[in-house]
Amino acid sequence: MEIIVFLIYLLLFNWLITRIPFFIQSGINKWVLIALFTLKVLAGLGYAWFYQQPAYYEGSDTWRYFNISLGETDWLLKDPIAFCKDIFVSGYAQPGNLFSGNNSYWNDLKSNIVIKLLAICNVFTGKNYYAAIPFFNFLFSFGPIALYRLAKLVFNIHTYVLIACIFLLPSVLFWCSGIHKDGLILSATALILYYFQQQLLQNKLSISNILIILFSVVVVFALRNFMALLLLPALLVWLIIWRYQVKSWVVVAAVYGLGITLFFVSPYISESANLPGYVIEKQTEFKQLSGSSLIAVPPLENNINSFIHFLPSAIDIAFFRPHITEIKNKSYIPAAVEIICLWLFVLAAIIMGYKNKNNRQQQALTAALLCFAISFLLLAGFNIPFSGAIVRYRAVILPFLLIPVLPLLPKQFKWLPDRQP
Repeated sequence: MEIIVFLIYLLLFNWLITRIPFFIQSGINKWVLIALFTLKVLAGLGYAWFYQQPAYYEGSDTWRYFNISLGETDWLLKDPIAFCKDIFVSGYAQPGNLFSGNNSYWNDLKSNIVIKLLAICNVFTGKNYYAAIPFFNFLFSFGPIALYRLAKLVFNIHTYVLIACIFLLPSVLFWCSGIHKDGLILSATALILYYFQQQLLQNKLSISNILIILFSVVVVFALRNFMALLLLPALLVWLIIWRYQVKSWVVVAAVYGLGITLFFVSPYISESANLPGYVIEKQTEFKQLSGSSLIAVPPLENNINSFIHFLPSAIDIAFFRPHITEIKNKSYIPAAVEIICLWLFVLAAIIMGYKNKNNRQQQALTAALLCFAISFLLLAGFNIPFSGAIVRYRAVILPFLLIPVLPLLPKQFKWLPDRQP
């Protein structure tokens, strides 16, 4: 019976994505849309199977969320108003620090949102975890489509290459298809960027665009608050380069120079705004976790010299881990191979296409995407001293990092047909 329910919802959502205008207007053939969605669902099944293995089940968030959601579903059916109000209620005397991982409403909110969504899905699936996978991947699919439409609108990128880099990167496909928050974060972030671009093109306020952007910002902030904060300077860079005749590097240097300055002077402004302290606290929380992929890193202290000294380690962790030499078990092999292939691809693109010129619109989006992706990865490198964990965090940002690289190689893909799939 569980298999039948799963197949019914798989067919239903495959039908829906071929009827919703947002998907249709991407220009992607409906059979390709169906294939991409089905592949995401299969990846979600693989994610569930992987974390059902004895070695991973006990520490698995996805199955813990599902087990908690069973009781939440009963609560929803008994008292839906209390169920909905609960998302806004803190279980602590104080809401707690915005960036803290302990005794904080804000930290618990990340898990509670996924649990509440699962509880709602349970009503329709009869508490069937596997049948919830198509539900979640339907929500997850809006982001990749938004990113595809944005890139296709601005850049000259081969269609099949763009689809591969957005939909088919192994780590993105795996981590952003399972029942967890990563797929929601990717989708909400991509929707912010897509509708921000639409707002720039319209040159006037659009209520619908603004509402979608605000809702998506709330989702990103609730699920990964520092990611929402990192979006702000990137969007400002995008806006300034788009509107004014200023060199991209000048805008980036000014905005991020000011941002870095504010970051390091924040402890002197207010103790509650001690941003370096929060980074150190988050790293300490990660170090207290158990895991075989812990990386030996120098201690991080609350001063600029310590952060500069730690920077090479942060770059190594965020951009290059796991190393091929540190593979602890077979599950590390795909991530290690993927990161090597990605950086070889990026290096080849830079060598062969560094003379390519971008127009103002392309420069603005390139700067915004690179600034956002690099700042996110660097902060993750400072926070996360685990090779295994960094793979998951990096997966959400990889499409944003790679899209600006793809226009460097238009000639190399001339042998491929570039009709809309």
